[in-house]
Amino acid sequence: MERLKNLFIALFGNQLPLRERFFNIASLGGAAGTVLATLASGISIKRVSAAQGVGFWEFGAPGMIACFTTIVFFLLTFAIYHISKNLKFSIILCLVGLNFVLFPALHLTVGGISSGMPIYFVMGIIFTVLMLDTRPMIIMCTLEAIWYGLLFFLTSRYAEELNDTYFLMPEWAMYLDQAMDFFTVAISTSVLVKILSLCFEWQQNRTNELLKQLEELSVKDPLSGAYNRRFLLKYIESGIEKHKETGAPLSIIMFDIDKFKRVNDDYGHLVGDDVIKGFAQVLLSSCRNYDVVARYGGEEFLLVMPGASEETAYARAEQIRTKVEASSFSDEIDRPVTVSGGVAGFVTSYRNVEEFIAAADEHLYTAKETGRNKIIWKGSEDKGES
Repeated sequence: MERLKNLFIALFGNQLPLRERFFNIASLGGAAGTVLATLASGISIKRVSAAQGVGFWEFGAPGMIACFTTIVFFLLTFAIYHISKNLKFSIILCLVGLNFVLFPALHLTVGGISSGMPIYFVMGIIFTVLMLDTRPMIIMCTLEAIWYGLLFFLTSRYAEELNDTYFLMPEWAMYLDQAMDFFTVAISTSVLVKILSLCFEWQQNRTNELLKQLEELSVKDPLSGAYNRRFLLKYIESGIEKHKETGAPLSIIMFDIDKFKRVNDDYGHLVGDDVIKGFAQVLLSSCRNYDVVARYGGEEFLLVMPGASEETAYARAEQIRTKVEASSFSDEIDRPVTVSGGVAGFVTSYRNVEEFIAAADEHLYTAKETGRNKIIWKGSEDKGES
């Protein structure tokens, strides 16, 4: 069972290009489908003579030979590709052999225009459309249309002569053959479309995942996983617009890791990176769904809190400061890592985003200058807190 699973993945897995997968499906599926066509067209009646007006049942040798040849041809094209690795040549060989030799031979030997064989020509055209690029596809479809049209005309025009030469199905067997061929082609086409739709769905999901990854790479800092400065500025601008429209409060917190240069000097930049990543995780885990954490630069991070007042932002900043002080970001660091922060709420006197951020940065500077490991906001300054 495991071998069959591995074989299936090797032939039809998502790791293969779509056209190669489709060629494998078409060649092996075509062989399986022709087996059904062989069963559907295996019995015919041969006229003994016009005078006797009677006949007897037997297997139609020409039709059976054409069916078996088609099965072998499908398997050969599959083998040729996997030996030569020339997909373009194998596709052309498959389409020319099917549409210009094998299908017409089956058409002539299993009942002509009155049989179900013309339905299979639909599969030939579908293969052509799906397997070839635009220009060769148009050329091939044009040639097939001319060839099929000529074939239908001749088999209709000389139907009586062909019936005297080849095998003729009785009326009930003809209807049975048409019905079986119809359902064979319908089921085969449905399975093919389903497989292609699943492949397309997988490719679309994979493309969406890659686009999402690219989008995240363009707006996120690769080290910390927080948003980058470009995204931050746009997000704050949108928050300011909402504030102007609805009056909803908007607050930001500027954080800075205390004495981060000493961490790098004493323990190395790899440990410094661990501290940045650990601090970013503390911030991300302390946010609401609509808050945004961004790395503003170096060891500075900015937390944007839409709908939060300065008092609320200050309380959140204190919780984060306490949590950071109690955290261990690296086993090599033998002293607590602390952060300082500055809180600012947006007011209409700020002319732009830069002035808004500058207010939080000024409070952060005050926190750093008055002892570090503390949070400063306008309310604390008014109360004389430090």
